[in-house]
Amino acid sequence: MRIEVLLFGPASQAAGCDRIGVECAVAGGRAGPTAASVLEAIAAQHPELEFAIGSARLAVNHAFAPRETVVAPTDEVALVALVGGG
Repeated sequence: MRIEVLLFGPASQAAGCDRIGVECAVAGGRAGPTAASVLEAIAAQHPELEFAIGSARLAVNHAFAPRETVVAPTDEVALVALVGGG
């Protein structure tokens, strides 16, 4: 299942765009992949974003999503990487 993911800040700069698409496997009779499997797909299919994955969370429909959240292809999904600074 293809999931579109919005990117911001350094992740957007690294990818050279403000959104990416990832192909995610769907298992266990679910209607879609979990947030965890979307993050895994991003890491596998977009190695330029590996720096962000370890500290990133997914937002699904404007709310942070727990790893077990099921994501539908019609959901708005965003990669939210932690930003450091002083």
